[in-house]
Amino acid sequence: MGVAIPDLLFIAGDGSFELDGKAYHIPDHFSPREVFSYRRLLEPIPDIPGGTNLSLEQRQRQKTYFFRRAAACIIPGLEPSALESVPLRGLMSLHRWLLDHRPELTLDAALHA
Repeated sequence: MGVAIPDLLFIAGDGSFELDGKAYHIPDHFSPREVFSYRRLLEPIPDIPGGTNLSLEQRQRQKTYFFRRAAACIIPGLEPSALESVPLRGLMSLHRWLLDHRPELTLDAALHA
């Protein structure tokens, strides 16, 4: 059984999905480097050390950027640019699928919504 991501794609139980007419597959296992990169990209980023806070819009743009990069580093053939049209909600759904179906990848990585 798969999970439908609103306005985006359908991820089958085996991790396959289609985006803009191209098929992708989320692997069952990941290399230590892929796991490290994925987790590193999803680490919380503090506001600018000088004390300036990011606006909500800037924070969402930053989160969207890192969610795209994190997905691209573990899904073969997927480029961050292919996810440009995917809204933050869709990206978060993709990462939630990973939390549910590939727990070894996200064991220590928190999904900051």
